[in-house]
Amino acid sequence: MNKMKNLFFVFLALFYSIAYAEENPVFDFSPVSEENISLVLYDTETHKNVLSINADKPFLYASNLKLLTSAVALKHLGGGFKFLTLFSFDKESGTLYIKAGGDPEMVIEKLWVVASDLKRLGIKGIKKVAVDDFLYGKKSALTAESGDKGDNGYLAFISPLSLNYNAVAIFVKAREATQPVEITLSAPSSYFSIKNTATGTSDGNNQLVVGAQKAGNQTEIVVKGSLGAARTKHEAVFKRVADPTRYYIVTLLNLMGENEETPIERAQLEDSFFTAKERINFTYKSNPLRDIIRTMNLYSSNFIADSLQFYLGATLRGDTKQGVEILKEFSQKELNETIDIVNGSGLGNDKNYLTGNFYIKLLQNVFSDYYGSIDFFSSLPVMGEDGTLKRANTSSENSGFIRGKTGSLTGVAALSGVMKAKSGKLYLFAFAINGFPSKSFKPMWALRDRVMNEIWEKY
Repeated sequence: MNKMKNLFFVFLALFYSIAYAEENPVFDFSPVSEENISLVLYDTETHKNVLSINADKPFLYASNLKLLTSAVALKHLGGGFKFLTLFSFDKESGTLYIKAGGDPEMVIEKLWVVASDLKRLGIKGIKKVAVDDFLYGKKSALTAESGDKGDNGYLAFISPLSLNYNAVAIFVKAREATQPVEITLSAPSSYFSIKNTATGTSDGNNQLVVGAQKAGNQTEIVVKGSLGAARTKHEAVFKRVADPTRYYIVTLLNLMGENEETPIERAQLEDSFFTAKERINFTYKSNPLRDIIRTMNLYSSNFIADSLQFYLGATLRGDTKQGVEILKEFSQKELNETIDIVNGSGLGNDKNYLTGNFYIKLLQNVFSDYYGSIDFFSSLPVMGEDGTLKRANTSSENSGFIRGKTGSLTGVAALSGVMKAKSGKLYLFAFAINGFPSKSFKPMWALRDRVMNEIWEKY
């Protein structure tokens, strides 16, 4: 009898160990220790976490914070919301009036359409531009808090009148050794000046130093060092512009064939000013917010995220700084989570610590609204197909079944979203790696992809 009892308990222990192993597979997180991993998997049918590793430990999730910004912006503004930029032209004085409405997605291709529409309406011979760019206060350009400093494009100024995410792409190519490098900019206007002392070399090395600084009414691009002529592709560098309002207007004048030296002044203007019959009036409507959020999440645009944060604060509370408070209040009211964040983009290597359970609660909250969740989840990159997940390592079997918002900082990789696993079950997930020992992103992303593929296979 004792033997039978012992045999029974051995069998029982073996049964539970197998069942537990199937439910909670062991992952290989190397070269990262498990204490630097947060991984939560939530079953949408049972409404429970089926996998939980450091779920309540604060981690850096980087740009996953854009998920919160997306949810709050969609809630307060709606997926069909459009930003308006108002134009009015007084033929008698030759003054073009512009009122900025905070559109964060104006790029040069769209501005060319605006320029064509304005010309077709008969606007020509512009002698002065009066612009109302006071939506965010007395200063026309502000910076979002992140702790990061510099002139890189991802640190662009936030402004109610913006173009190309308030950055410029600088393309550099060495044609011959010892000769000056060739420089091309993404925006065709006299707003930029170039100071180039860089030369080509016969090898394939890149020793370029590229900077951008304010110089009078221009942004001066400074290029120094050397670049190998053996390099087949242009080197692309993105830098922020010093004066977004002037950048927009000078480029618009260029596209309209008008004098780029036209005087520009700031003036506060009522919306009713742009309906007067004696002037030529035009309203440019942005893409719907759902499309703008898709662009933001596909390419992880810090500029769009912080612009939405500023817009919410300015329009709902009269203060751009209140944008972050609106995000915090949503978290408290809707998720019962008290959070300490400094921006809506997730930028900052020592800011915006949140937990895996926070992100699961956020995803649950959105998922519970079937119709409203469409705009949110359709904005996320698909693993192995598009956006920041286009080059993710995935199998042909699970391609198209994992949607998530990526997050990357030095030593940090994150991915949170929705997954239809191999079993056919639907899961919400939040995954973060902190303290990665290499400064290179590729091995960190490889670890992320390996774990996600394993989860899809086993659940």
